[in-house]
Amino acid sequence: MTPNSPSRKGAGVRRLGAVPWDHDGCQGLTIWAGEDVPNFDDPVIRGALARSAHMSERIDALGRALNRNLWPLGYAATIAASRREGSTVDVLVVGSR
Repeated sequence: MTPNSPSRKGAGVRRLGAVPWDHDGCQGLTIWAGEDVPNFDDPVIRGALARSAHMSERIDALGRALNRNLWPLGYAATIAASRREGSTVDVLVVGSR
């Protein structure tokens, strides 16, 4: 786990899962939910990440696509990407409203 991973940012952050994503020098995406994200929205958030990952080949495009999918649900995503080859991208989802 990287020193900047969302799991080290607070006790209320929980890991929702991982999605393979072999683009832009990365191997996968790990999605985290902030403490203001209720558990019952987890499947919807994972689905938004899967759709966004499928249509994006670059990290900046992934961020835009994911936030487009999450905004109507009241959430926003922050992407923390290490530029090391083969790294995993951390995606933190929090309430936006």
